Amino acid sequence: MRLNLFDNLARFLWSPLLCACLITPSFATTKNQRIERSTSGPHAEFPSARNQSIEYPPLAPGEFPVACSNLAHDTVRMNQLGGSLDDYWTGANDRYVGDILLEPDTLKTRPRVPDNDLYPGRRNSIVEFAVITCYPTESSNNRPDYLLPDGQRIPHMQRAGQASILASQPCITIFPAPPSCGRWPMLVFSHGLAGSPVDGKSIDFLVRLASYGYIVSAPFHGDGRFSRLKVEDVGDLFYVIRNFDRIVELQAMRPFSVKAVIDLMLAHPDFGARIDATRIGGIGGSMGGATMTWLLGAHLTDNYPRLTAKATVQDPRIKAAVGYVPYAGQSFLPAFGDDNATAKNVTAPYLSISGTSDTTAPMFMMEQAVNNFRGARYQVALSGVEHTYQSSYANDVFGWAIPFFAAYLNGDKSALDRLTRQKNIGGGLNDYLRIDYVPPTPLASGEVLVDEFYNTIIRHHFVTASNADKEAIDRGSAGAGWIRTGYQFKAYTIPGAAELRVASQVPVCRFYTPAKNTHFFSADMRDCQLLRASRIWIDEGIAFWIDSANTTSCGPGTLAVTRLSDSRWRETTSNHRYVTSNSVIEDMKANGWFEEGVVMCAPL
Repeated sequence: MRLNLFDNLARFLWSPLLCACLITPSFATTKNQRIERSTSGPHAEFPSARNQSIEYPPLAPGEFPVACSNLAHDTVRMNQLGGSLDDYWTGANDRYVGDILLEPDTLKTRPRVPDNDLYPGRRNSIVEFAVITCYPTESSNNRPDYLLPDGQRIPHMQRAGQASILASQPCITIFPAPPSCGRWPMLVFSHGLAGSPVDGKSIDFLVRLASYGYIVSAPFHGDGRFSRLKVEDVGDLFYVIRNFDRIVELQAMRPFSVKAVIDLMLAHPDFGARIDATRIGGIGGSMGGATMTWLLGAHLTDNYPRLTAKATVQDPRIKAAVGYVPYAGQSFLPAFGDDNATAKNVTAPYLSISGTSDTTAPMFMMEQAVNNFRGARYQVALSGVEHTYQSSYANDVFGWAIPFFAAYLNGDKSALDRLTRQKNIGGGLNDYLRIDYVPPTPLASGEVLVDEFYNTIIRHHFVTASNADKEAIDRGSAGAGWIRTGYQFKAYTIPGAAELRVASQVPVCRFYTPAKNTHFFSADMRDCQLLRASRIWIDEGIAFWIDSANTTSCGPGTLAVTRLSDSRWRETTSNHRYVTSNSVIEDMKANGWFEEGVVMCAPL
């Protein structure tokens, strides 16, 4: 038998009534766009919020030709000194790339290492880091490409005495000119353990990023100078224990060097005035992904077996970061202290792209960290991918990374809309979202935050926009067991007598029933009328206002709010939950909840 909305509500209203043992806080509301119910199945369902999630085509390379800074090699000197090219790029065997650079104007930075216990071998000393920078250039740039000794190509590489040829950045002619006028956003790239910015396909990675309109700088970390740890050693407990202090130093040197690179670039006579210092992002592979989390506030595990953690060099100039197969430790040694707990210090947006078959940087460890992050957070899974990067992965990686940076560095609303709807990238790997959450942006006039609470005793979820409600719950006035989940979405305040409401906004009514000890929210006036006519529901008024929506989806600039039901209609504890995260929806359904569909559209 098929059920419509009214059938389902009646089922809830007239089920056997039992006495609630705890009190659900009597505060809140949700807003719904009008959506027609499906009429099939044992439980009537709205169109799925995830039906708004769609497959996007891959992104083409960016519109800009790319040039790079000087990295000319002195192959004669390299042959005289001995050792392999890889030794110099990775800092192995007492060698470093700075030893074999041909021309003096190569980008380098020589910062002083902090004087603390994280750097037992290099504390308070000067360490050199060579840097390569790739950037958007003019189509008229006719400088030749440069072939590295291994045959890889650096496009339009500038040589000794040559200035960078940055593409011009259009600027709106207003007075006073905005700070970003004529400036480019910057990305700093951190390569994987014992790698380099030009190993394998890394140079192609940098060039692709720059083609989208970013100045991309990457240090040669030279990990081998600080420890002989290799990728194959990462999962070796006994090796890690024997060499723990030096491994900690190796890791701590990475965020230290990235900060030094940002300092170098912002002060550089060619680049400094052309970089928008308010739009700096980070991207890293493997341990480079962990490097970004340390820079954003996560602490480095500095003690084994107690798993304590200490803050490394941090850099609040980095506003958002991406990790590709990012390292968050092994099961015996999380990267951010016990249970990756200090990941909660990361409040900047972070996108993690992990391989499901990666044993070096296991995805479950990164998921633990991502779940602890407090800002916008995304975990993308690449099915069957191990701890590696291949050019065939590019469409999937950049299909996620570029909209992410466009949204969180450039403030591109269409890119943020894409992130809220993107299910996967077509035509490539099997990629899918494991975790997604878009926290509200700063409140505009007339906006309010709707916060979610959860009761660990009666297993109820509750939302409210009322500050008085929130304060009462926090101080325990609503009973024991209530905690904030950290999930929020925006709504609009209740209008005053003289306040006009735009036509597209609708009120969200809020009801409470002592019989089920639960609240119900709806922006559908049919729901509200039915509940007002019932004998067991108490009308608590309008909780807040919300953006209206059509019958199938939320429009641009809005965030879909989906309602789920635990289907415990004949039990005391039946409950609904209002969710904006597609991954949370999937988790709830896996735990027996029914998805009732999109019931409101929140301001994005």
